[in-house]
Amino acid sequence: MRLSSYNPQDRYRRRNSERMAGFMVVIGVLLLAFGLGFWLGGQNAGQQEWFLRTRNEALLSERETLQDSITQSRAEAQTAQARYKQLQEAYEDMLPEGPLRDLVALLKQQLDEGRSAERLEFLIRSARPPRNCSEPETKRFVVMSPAYDGPESQISLAEGALIVKGKGRSAVNASGQPEAWYDPSKEVVIDFIVDGALMKSKSGVMPLRHSVVVENREYRLNVAEGARSFAKVTYDSCDYP
Repeated sequence: MRLSSYNPQDRYRRRNSERMAGFMVVIGVLLLAFGLGFWLGGQNAGQQEWFLRTRNEALLSERETLQDSITQSRAEAQTAQARYKQLQEAYEDMLPEGPLRDLVALLKQQLDEGRSAERLEFLIRSARPPRNCSEPETKRFVVMSPAYDGPESQISLAEGALIVKGKGRSAVNASGQPEAWYDPSKEVVIDFIVDGALMKSKSGVMPLRHSVVVENREYRLNVAEGARSFAKVTYDSCDYP
């Protein structure tokens, strides 16, 4: 018969050892998990730091580029403004002054309205001091009015090539009745007829001035109030052109 050598103390020690080993395993796993989490967090923080640093450098570069562009744009604007001022001053220096400036503006207006440049040149060249002018003469004609019942009245110049005649409004007496003569204080219409064709009708309150070219002579006429019913025409003629 064999006796068992069972020792309860050994059983307790083995159980404690197993518990301690399990506890150490748990502690080891926790430490490993904590270390791994810390390492991963460090990696993530490093990546974020790198990304932020890279982004910051890119923004700084963009800001410097933008500042350079702004500086260049300002410099170009200042240069353009200075150039514009120089051109404006040069333009002002080139413009004529006084009557010549007004004449240039008038010529531009005439050209813009479709006038022929050749015609304007001809007129300018023709505007020379009068040459070989005749002595002034005066003739008169009856200004026709609605109440006038006499014959038509007119004057002829340039050997009959130029006819001048006119019409006006009837004068009114104290009773408000129209008279046979015209009212010189009212508008009249003066017709200038050359070779049988109406060249110009000029209206207004007298005196009225007009010039007409017939052949190679320019007739300069001044139509003014004459004796009752009449208008007097003072004229001369000069070589043209």
